[in-house]
Amino acid sequence: MESLALPLVLRDGQFDRASLRESITYCVGLLLSTRLGMMKFRPDYGCDIWDMEYSDLYAANRADILASLRNTIDKHENRLYGVSISFVNVDDAAPHALGLAVSVSGNYKEDDEEKEFQAKYVLG
Repeated sequence: MESLALPLVLRDGQFDRASLRESITYCVGLLLSTRLGMMKFRPDYGCDIWDMEYSDLYAANRADILASLRNTIDKHENRLYGVSISFVNVDDAAPHALGLAVSVSGNYKEDDEEKEFQAKYVLG
């Protein structure tokens, strides 16, 4: 199954295509990088960590942050199930980041075959 690739780029009158796995990767990344309320037509879309102060991210219960991220993905990315999220180290190549990186894993079905999904996202 082909999906549109993000960001949407028109080349020779066609949008770039992506595999199902790539589409899920793009969509989860967009979801985790969007502040709640930024999409006026869908105000519940996005991630609530962007409403926290920088210092609050370090004082907050890490389990609460992970649960919030998992609930957001469960709510908005229905192609992915059995979602698990964990904190991972941020690469030194991303000094602009909030200092948070997460690994998202789960499963999805493609052509009636269950496949594993895993991707890393730097938040910031």
